[in-house]
Amino acid sequence: MRIPGLLVVALAAGCGGEFPEAIDAATDPVGDTDGGGGGGVAPTVLPFAVDDWYGPSGYMGDGENPGAIEDAQTCLADRPTTWLGNCHRYTWTPSGTAWAGVYWQYPDGNWGDLPGLTVPAGATRISFRAWGATGTEKVDFMVGMMAVDGFQVTQEQIALTTEPQQFTLSLAGASYARVVGGFGWVAKEATAAMTFSIDDIRWE
Repeated sequence: MRIPGLLVVALAAGCGGEFPEAIDAATDPVGDTDGGGGGGVAPTVLPFAVDDWYGPSGYMGDGENPGAIEDAQTCLADRPTTWLGNCHRYTWTPSGTAWAGVYWQYPDGNWGDLPGLTVPAGATRISFRAWGATGTEKVDFMVGMMAVDGFQVTQEQIALTTEPQQFTLSLAGASYARVVGGFGWVAKEATAAMTFSIDDIRWE
């Protein structure tokens, strides 16, 4: 596994079916809208749900150890019908590495060997909802992989509460076209299991 370099940018601060299946770019006969080699079609309008196009397949750090990260996909009982994508309830149980994370990738498992998803022009931010089991959790969130996408926006150590809050990653100044890393998170230095939820992840 390759972990892309980080570019840190200071920022202002339900269940929707199964994860997308990995696409085999070598055999899939349908190209992206620009005729590239990523396979499949691409979104044509904003906003779109990250889960509709990207799979949370890029397990990093402790996540490479079997069982260290679990995604229960548990939704709020009163999840708003306007929220997009899938519900994610992650539990990281530290198992020897000081950090863990997950990237939503296109196609699944792509660290840059294949082209990313063609994202419509005009997106200004990625928005998402997040909350913790105890309200003491701190998590980094990011979009883009600098080494392969040419940009990366990271907001570090977001303090979560027990109630869902909306957060945004601003794309101001970012230049994008085909994007491998549609969203991601990293948690650091936990000494015991930590649980937090992410939902309604969208490019807009």
